[in-house]
Amino acid sequence: MLSLQNLPIELVHFIAQDLDIHALAAFAQTCSSFCLVAQSFLYRRISVSAWSRNLCVVPLLARRPDIARHVRSFYIAVDSSPTVFPAYYGLLAKAILNMSELTSLNLLVDSGVSWVLKEACTHTSYPFLTHFTCSFPFDENVIQFLSKTPSLLELEVDSIPSTFALNPLGASLPPATIPRLEQFIGTPRTARALVPGRPIKSLHLNGSALTEEDIVLLARSTSPILVLGAVINSAPVPFLEHLYRYLPHLAYLRIMTTQTMHHPPAPVSSPISMFQPSVSKQ
Repeated sequence: MLSLQNLPIELVHFIAQDLDIHALAAFAQTCSSFCLVAQSFLYRRISVSAWSRNLCVVPLLARRPDIARHVRSFYIAVDSSPTVFPAYYGLLAKAILNMSELTSLNLLVDSGVSWVLKEACTHTSYPFLTHFTCSFPFDENVIQFLSKTPSLLELEVDSIPSTFALNPLGASLPPATIPRLEQFIGTPRTARALVPGRPIKSLHLNGSALTEEDIVLLARSTSPILVLGAVINSAPVPFLEHLYRYLPHLAYLRIMTTQTMHHPPAPVSSPISMFQPSVSKQ
């Protein structure tokens, strides 16, 4: 009779993929070969936070590259509390280096520790990473890390107010970096560096007002921009006309203005209809 331990490894993977986390933990304790299979599922998606009381996962991933390589999605949210020591961020840097098979990475930590990405930059690349969110400013460490992510599609950076200046070391983003980027969330100043020459379709901008000069640069995306959310400090109607001139393919638009309007704008041809010329009024 064929014992369970002698099953083909592909069949063991097939069995394990339908087990819940508690069953996987029990499955891992049956034998060493099953433990390796169970680990590949138990550590596939990791969410770390102080309130979840699982900060100990980061030191584990730093010490065990054999486990870290199973991680596909990693999320960490840690505030700048003094209970988080600098040494912990050093372990986080090592853990990121070990997670070479990542597809999604979310680093919501102290905005002043972008250096945790520096050690990760010694890795050849993160070929499968398609989503990256961080609370860091758009500095040299972030730029170097982005150079290792050729498949990145979604990026959020520089979207949280920070006292750290943009590109404090004068770094710039090489034209060949993140060539497939489609979505960006962050400030208009970072969008000016990212959008031209890349196939970005979706933009959600915050932190400062979007200007008409910014729109001209956004129009240099190699793909039509379909989604735009931003804050402006000018009259909305003239701004919409400017949008239609440079971004005529918009399908979703969310604009908030800081300008106080004491009187309704002067009648003009509907600027919204400019983006949908084929839609007739009912």
